[in-house]
Amino acid sequence: MITENPVEIEVKIKVERLEPWREKLLRLEAVLECPRVLEKNLVFDTSRRHLKKRGVLLRLRRLDSGSILTMKMPVQKSSLYKIREEIEAGVSDFANMEKILLGVGFKTFFIYEKYREVFKRKDIHVMLDETPIGNFLEIEGEPAAIDAMAAELGFSAKDYITCSYHWLFLRSGRSGNMEFQK
Repeated sequence: MITENPVEIEVKIKVERLEPWREKLLRLEAVLECPRVLEKNLVFDTSRRHLKKRGVLLRLRRLDSGSILTMKMPVQKSSLYKIREEIEAGVSDFANMEKILLGVGFKTFFIYEKYREVFKRKDIHVMLDETPIGNFLEIEGEPAAIDAMAAELGFSAKDYITCSYHWLFLRSGRSGNMEFQK
């Protein structure tokens, strides 16, 4: 999601099903900002993994409404939240941007897909993510707002996950890319 704030603060929470949380968010008067859409994400790096070694992520994301190129800087130290600088730019042509990145020497390091819905309430975003490794709520905003929203949904800091989808995918015992079966 293209943000005005260059610092992203977020947590994930693993859930069995998404429907109860969708209903609860609507009861809490959260507004559906983006209906469910399939995202395809390509993560790029050099052949020697220079970006990963520095904690930098370079991602090209395709949505129904367009594409976004994102650079995420190293995660700042925090025990509860994933905090990192994020710079994003809209891209009008996903296929050609992929060719450009490959042409200048980057390699596709990881591909992951997810269906995502985005809800907004006040200064907080809640994403409902359906992935090949399970369902997750992702809450993004300032720490106090994340904690307040999590509490309203019935969660606490002990439920927070700050790992990437790539790490969660590897931890699930899988290898390759995190894509839905066609």
